[in-house]
Amino acid sequence: MIVGLTGGIGAGKSAVADFFSRNGATIVDTDVVAREVVKPPSAVLDALVAEFGGAIRNPDGSLDRTALAAAVFGDRDRETRLNALTHPAIRERTIAAMRAYPASAMVVVIVPLLLQTGFDELCDCIVSVVAPRELRVKRVMRRDSMRAVGVEQRMAAQLSDEEYEKRADIVIKNDGDLAALERASARAWAKLVRLRDARQRLPEASN
Repeated sequence: MIVGLTGGIGAGKSAVADFFSRNGATIVDTDVVAREVVKPPSAVLDALVAEFGGAIRNPDGSLDRTALAAAVFGDRDRETRLNALTHPAIRERTIAAMRAYPASAMVVVIVPLLLQTGFDELCDCIVSVVAPRELRVKRVMRRDSMRAVGVEQRMAAQLSDEEYEKRADIVIKNDGDLAALERASARAWAKLVRLRDARQRLPEASN
């Protein structure tokens, strides 16, 4: 079964994915895939340099992600061009990774823009992680050493929590401590296991 795991920046997707992984899920993280597709030699990296300039490349030839973010985020036109250059390669590699596992596996795909890019159509179930905006800002500032204005710019390009909740099959609210998130993740995992088991029984029921 393919589970799409999504939510805004700082919502807690990675912590939920870690819990799912410890309980037997196979994780495909598009943030990891995004880093892989720009590792030199990379046609995607070459296209990014051609579009945004040589300043986004480190001396060793790798992508300077901080410089790229500074050059792009907050400018909708540049964000659109960035997505057009990177998303096809990320999507292709992610789909290949998903399909490498048997149908009996619980494959959890972490896709921040899952609902915005139509990736939800490839998933059997959607799990959204949501959290209060102020808490998300503090988390990202602490995690990524970013200023609040930078976090707000990234949030502006994402959906509201209301939209994430409306379009999800399962919602995990991350508004407490880690123990509370683990309990919420456990409830979500139990639902996913029931859904997977029900799907696997369908062929038997039709015979």
